[in-house]
Formats: sequence, C-alpha cells, structure tokens
Amino acid sequence: MFWCWCFRKIRYTDVTVTLSDAYARIVRRSFASLSESTTITLIEGDRIMRKSLFMSAVLGLASFGANAQNLLANNSFETPGPGVVLFQNWMQFGNVFADVGVEVTPQDGTTAAKMFGASTGSQSDQVLLQTVSGASIIPGELYTVTSHVLNPSIDAIGSENIILLQMSFKDANGDAIESPETPAIDIENDPFDTWIESSVSGIAPVGTTQITVALLHIQLGADAGFPVQEGGASFWDNISLVQGEAPCNNPADLNGDGAVNFFDVSLFIQLYNQGCD
Repeated sequence: MFWCWCFRKIRYTDVTVTLSDAYARIVRRSFASLSESTTITLIEGDRIMRKSLFMSAVLGLASFGANAQNLLANNSFETPGPGVVLFQNWMQFGNVFADVGVEVTPQDGTTAAKMFGASTGSQSDQVLLQTVSGASIIPGELYTVTSHVLNPSIDAIGSENIILLQMSFKDANGDAIESPETPAIDIENDPFDTWIESSVSGIAPVGTTQITVALLHIQLGADAGFPVQEGGASFWDNISLVQGEAPCNNPADLNGDGAVNFFDVSLFIQLYNQGCD
C-alpha cells in the first residue's frame, strides 16, 4: 500500500488533531457521528509517532463512542430469583432451567438458561420475559435487543421448534403496540455447539412507555403438522437491550467504547510504541 504524508485541513472546530492522510477516511467516519453543535479542526499529516501524542488528549473528548448501557438486569442469568422465580428480574413459562456450566460452557459468566419443549404432541411454549420501563424508554428512539443462543449437538433442536428473539413496545396499559422479532438461531444452517449472536432493532412508536424482551422456544405440535417431535434444547446467555444499535463485541474495540474507529487505531499505536520491557 502507498502511504502519502500529505497535509490537508478539514474544518470541524475546537480541537486540533494532527493526522496522516492514511487515517483520513477513518477519522471522517468517526467524527461524522458527532452532533452538529460539536466542531473539530483536523489537520491531516505528520508522522505516526506525533499522532499518538495528539490523540491521547482527544480520546477523553470523544463522547459519541460511549458504550451503550444495557437496560436489562441480570442479563446473563447469574443471579437466581426468589421462590419459584428461576432468574431474578425474569419471568419464566414452560420448561426453563438454569445450566451452571454442566451441559454447555456459558457464553458469559457461569450460568446459561436452558429451554426445551414438552414433546407431547401439542404445541409447547417456553418463554423468558423481562420488561423495562421508566425514563430510559423514549418514543421515537431506536432500540436493539441482542441474544446469544447455542444449539447443542447432544440434544439438537428439532425442525418443529421455533427459536425467537422478540422486543415488544408497549403502552402504559401493557398492551403491545409493535413487536419486532427475529429467529435467534438458524436451526438448519448455524453450527452446533456455537454461541450464535442475533439482534433485532426497532423505533419505539408513539405511546411507548415500556419494552418487553421475550426469549421464546416454541415447539409446534400435531395441529401444525408435527405429530412426532424431534425435541432438542436451546441455551441462552448474555442478553442485552440498548438504546441505539447493538453493542460492539469486536476485539478490535481496544478502548472498549462500543465502536471500532480511529480511536482504537490511536490506542494501538500508543501501546505499540510502548514496546515490551
């Protein structure tokens, strides 16, 4: 690749950063998400060694890449619930169990939720629910729910099962206004014994005061053309509901701000320049 150390100016405001032409595209993508009221002056050029010094000061000014807060409590099922409640903050229906690293290795922490149908010939629904309300739920804002689901080879999910991730926008009475959903795992094509990440997003409609996240393992019965069920279990872990897009799980997110951008490049350069003692 040809590296050009040319100088150009991009007017934004308040902060002056010295950058090489090679990083220009990354910088523009990064600062594009700043609000219109934020202005930064970027001077592209100079050497990499100097860039790292400039960017160490700028990292603290970048508010646009902040990690989105997970609005769900006990999102990895680590805390048991009281009485018949299996997991604190979650409501369960049907065959739902806690697996503490016995059958599968959890995606996060020490516990995963396990679901499987009754295999009785009629439809069997397994559900985990958590509802979020309050000031964090704002009509007109984008929300994203993300799940991690595993299909175990020792108890593979049969074709009569539907594994769904759902986010339901509800009004003050608890009535659903809109409920976007997506398959949490592709039974036919996703690999066994692998945590599969899935997400679904939606804009909260007018009147939304609460969001219910639903994890569903539905086993269809004879009335749906499955007189004999193949069975199988689904395992769930590390569920998130955030305002905005799904959180970033890329290891290249070196500074942990929830985005892969110029600031991760700068941090890499700083760490690289430190060498090994």
